[in-house]
Amino acid sequence: MAYALRYLILALCAGGFLSAAEPAPAGAQAVRFTVFSPRAVNGLTFTPRPGRAPKPLVLYPTARSPRYDYVGVMPLRITDAKTNTVVAEVTVPREISTALLLLVPLEPAPTAGLRYQTYVLDDTAARQPAGTLAIINFSGFELAGTLDGKPLALTAGLNAVTPLGRSAALTLRTTVKNRTYQAYAGNVELGKNERALLLLLPPFYRGSLEVQSRLLIDAILVEKGPIRHP
Repeated sequence: MAYALRYLILALCAGGFLSAAEPAPAGAQAVRFTVFSPRAVNGLTFTPRPGRAPKPLVLYPTARSPRYDYVGVMPLRITDAKTNTVVAEVTVPREISTALLLLVPLEPAPTAGLRYQTYVLDDTAARQPAGTLAIINFSGFELAGTLDGKPLALTAGLNAVTPLGRSAALTLRTTVKNRTYQAYAGNVELGKNERALLLLLPPFYRGSLEVQSRLLIDAILVEKGPIRHP
């Protein structure tokens, strides 16, 4: 599975969150992050900072994980809790301090080494505020259609953030051999202070034109001042 973008930037970075009582290692970065994988994943850990014990990552099937803090040098390594082997590595750009990490399983599944392709999204509210939709097209198709009755054409990878009302219908089609076929249809409904991220993936069945999708909706949280480690 090939994807066009390695790093996907959604928003400007927030302030740092190191405590003065906890000096960071030389060259370290401070990152607050959540994780999502389009497939069920269990038994992953990461080391929040040098000298600390590995911490479990809890992933949800239809939402971002809880927030985690990492202080250390890049790459941030995600490990299998049973074998303590590294299954994913991600280098977060220095300008990003609040990120969403996407873990996409490699296909075919490797028997050793890294098991996931990783993508980094700057996940603050500066460029994707509440009341908006962002779409990431990993489907491998050229897609176009309508959002809330207005024309919409998607490129591969991350697309521009789009203002959205409380509820909107999204329909996407793809063209094969000069014929158009429906590839996606759904509704996006947002509550107060919520935003949506739609991830479009290749079809589940070979030869199908119906893309897989994951819709992540979260509420914007306003953080006042630096975040401190305990």
